[in-house]
Amino acid sequence: MTRQAEPAAIDVAAGPAGAEARTLVPIPARPRGILALDIDGTLLGPGGHLGERTRRAVHAAGEAGWLVTLATGRRWDSTKPVADELGLRAPLIVFNGAVVRDSVSAEILHYNPLPHAATAPLVRALVGRGLQPVLYEDVHAGERLLTGPEEHDSPPLGRWLSGVGSEFGPIVRRLPYAELAEAGCVVRIVVYDAPERMVGIAGLAAELGLDYRTLLYEAAPGEALMAEFLHQHGTKAAAIAALAARYGLTLADVVAVGDGYNDLEMLEEAGLGVAMGQAPPAVRARADRTIGGHVDEGLASFIEEELLKEGEGRRTKD
Repeated sequence: MTRQAEPAAIDVAAGPAGAEARTLVPIPARPRGILALDIDGTLLGPGGHLGERTRRAVHAAGEAGWLVTLATGRRWDSTKPVADELGLRAPLIVFNGAVVRDSVSAEILHYNPLPHAATAPLVRALVGRGLQPVLYEDVHAGERLLTGPEEHDSPPLGRWLSGVGSEFGPIVRRLPYAELAEAGCVVRIVVYDAPERMVGIAGLAAELGLDYRTLLYEAAPGEALMAEFLHQHGTKAAAIAALAARYGLTLADVVAVGDGYNDLEMLEEAGLGVAMGQAPPAVRARADRTIGGHVDEGLASFIEEELLKEGEGRRTKD
């Protein structure tokens, strides 16, 4: 799912086997395929809740020979705790596919930051439109959120940044716009504002003659849109393909599960793209299959009934 704010801490459902929550998910030497899971709205339900049945199903998938990974729009620092609580030690896909990082060694395995040449003109263009850009530093620079003076925040952005600060501490840094435009090591730029103020934002790349990807989606229904500006190949699908190649696999060997607009490429390009039941209609329409929602533990049911069948091989599109 595409997040309009940094997520809350993970809440693992307690149960009789609660101590097993940190049991490691097996990593097969020769995976039968890759199971790529979005986090928010797919693996986790409301409030960052991980159901015990879902946790057990994910572990069972690893035991059955699937390489399980997370593919999320979250930062590394808010993804790693989810993987640790799940017992997942595989490489993780973060920043909507801009980064693949090994969860044990922290080695960067795949990296597609926003081109440095695009940062300054993009910041200046957004500011010129009266929009407040938020720049995400990469993992080496500290993963801070860099933005302009507070008086230029839109109401939804101000609430969002306040929530980020409350949850993660002082990771938001305010800079004069001249300094903000010269920031290096930027993974993505985000704008969060009312729909009427975001008109034309999807065509900004062409207007500026720059090569980057724009992800535009509704963040607060009827109230605000969020735009993300990323590397042209900063997609979950591209990152999964790079990870698959390390294991002698291709996207045809991937089962991808998600529920948001930032999942579209991986749902379309994976061997089997699976949308959660609560996903927007446009997302469900472009997946190969729709399963139950997170409130119905749809992910757990899918793994149990589809991936864990005796003799089940790699899944492909119907």
